[in-house]
Amino acid sequence: MRRLTPAAQADLRLRVVAALESGQVKTYGQAAELFGVSERSVGTWWRAFQVGGRQALLAAVRQPRPGMGELLDSSARGAVLQAMRDYTPAEVGHGGVLWTRASVKALIKLVCGVSMTEQGVGKWLRRHGFTPQRPARRSYRQQPEKVRAWLQEEYPAIKARARWEKAELVWAQGDCKV
Repeated sequence: MRRLTPAAQADLRLRVVAALESGQVKTYGQAAELFGVSERSVGTWWRAFQVGGRQALLAAVRQPRPGMGELLDSSARGAVLQAMRDYTPAEVGHGGVLWTRASVKALIKLVCGVSMTEQGVGKWLRRHGFTPQRPARRSYRQQPEKVRAWLQEEYPAIKARARWEKAELVWAQGDCKV
């Protein structure tokens, strides 16, 4: 029964009750066998029909349970996402340069005053299109000797120029189109 759509479930309930009402079947057991449902369901549907008529058998629109859903309204969500775009975790008092679940949790508490679990923050981030981007391992194509040479020769010059220009070095991975 649960594999049927809500509309198909309502149709089945109406057909079972119509069969009982017309006398096509005499007992709940016969109706259950004929339609492939349980006797208990047939009895429940029949009693609901007697009390509320056909309307009682139609598919009800399910409402979310109280307490389920977003803890942040749209304005709070916008404020958190804007803060994530405008600041790094280090700038809002949480170490590091990458937004983690822990740092987003602290940001939500700071901006909105709402406490969330890290698991809840992870679900919230996925719901809003954020996925983990930091690679878990190094690339198998990485050439350690070239990396070492770059770090010893080219990077110090880049770092010195950034210091001279009072610029901040930002690391990104992949194809960055600015």
